[in-house]
Amino acid sequence: MADSASPVTILDVAKLADVSPSTVSHALNGKRPVSTATKERVLSAIEALGYTPSYNASHLRKGNSGIIGCYTVDITETFSHEIVKGIERGLTGSGLSMLFVSGVEFGNDFSRAYRFLLSHDIDGLLLCNHIPTVLDTFTVTKNSSIPMIAINMKLDDVPSVFPDNFNGGIIAAEHLYASGMRCPGMICGPEYRHSVEQRLKGFQRRVMELGLEFTSDHYMFGEYTYEQGYEAASRLMKTVPRIDGIFCANDYIAAGAINRLTEMGYKIPHDIRIIGFDNRDFARFWPIPISTFEQPLEEMGFIGMSALRCAVFSSVSHEEPQILQSKLIPRTSTLGPAFEKNNSNKEE
Repeated sequence: MADSASPVTILDVAKLADVSPSTVSHALNGKRPVSTATKERVLSAIEALGYTPSYNASHLRKGNSGIIGCYTVDITETFSHEIVKGIERGLTGSGLSMLFVSGVEFGNDFSRAYRFLLSHDIDGLLLCNHIPTVLDTFTVTKNSSIPMIAINMKLDDVPSVFPDNFNGGIIAAEHLYASGMRCPGMICGPEYRHSVEQRLKGFQRRVMELGLEFTSDHYMFGEYTYEQGYEAASRLMKTVPRIDGIFCANDYIAAGAINRLTEMGYKIPHDIRIIGFDNRDFARFWPIPISTFEQPLEEMGFIGMSALRCAVFSSVSHEEPQILQSKLIPRTSTLGPAFEKNNSNKEE
């Protein structure tokens, strides 16, 4: 048995299990068949010795560490959960391990988080979920020696996988129009967000193609919050009282707008139709269920990880953005309670 003061190695495991070191490797990575009895001996030896397989050892011989970094603004956020599911699927069978870093733990200081990841000799980096656009010009992303993929956002000079927000705006306009909207409005999120810009552009183009008036008085920027929806709904209706359909940049905004408009005496959707975005958990169960869009978050994680694997193992980089479509989910806030009743089982 190995000296307790020395690190346990694969040779120690092989000796205790009475197999060759290569058999230990095969039992762990599954690249070659190993009998059940032999694998059980190897696993028992690993447990007895407290051995932790080192991905670095095998990958360093090939010139890489076998570690992929993943930076996300907040690992506890629902969006991050779904993206990570896809990333984990993309990791399957790769022999790579993942090092997750949350912006929260680094005070949202990306440069600090990036230096931390580099200190672990990562082979590639996934940038996930709404990093501010100031990173478009961040020197490190332009001159980095490691491959990077941006997921759920568009970054200049970084291959990106993100939803088609422009087309989302178009579909929102068409859905509201089909629901009876003739005077459109929009409550946007932060003006600097690429997703907000694209949703507004798509919505504006389509409502104007439909012959509807849509000037700067018809939309307002603000935070991605319930409070923004609540307050902006009041201001929007005071500015353009004829508005009868509102595209909200996310479901929090839509929830706030619905509550405020209901307080003001409007009937949703009879007087004003409301559609949100993101299909948050509460949207389906809001007092007036919210029509919305479901983003392909898990699929984006999988595609992003797959693209990074190609870049790491074959140096093949997908420079062109990969743009995925979101799914419209109509509910009561645009189509009324009769529609909701008739379609209540379709989302199960």
